[in-house]
Amino acid sequence: MITATTCSNLAEAELLHSLLVENGIEAFVLDDAFGGMIRVQVADDQLEAAQRLLAEADKAFAENDGDDAEEPADGKA
Repeated sequence: MITATTCSNLAEAELLHSLLVENGIEAFVLDDAFGGMIRVQVADDQLEAAQRLLAEADKAFAENDGDDAEEPADGKA
């Protein structure tokens, strides 16, 4: 097993874990009991596919970030 990514909180790690598993990549979340980064690990031979999928998800999130921002009540942006 090898670390595909690290997260600062368990919710993010679990979300990424679910994304990987739903796409056929065996993944595990390893929580650091001492307050360090939480690791999302995958099988060595699935690392490239996992990193590609995580990069696509990160890009999609960045593109959609702010799309939910409310428009001012007067309609002027």
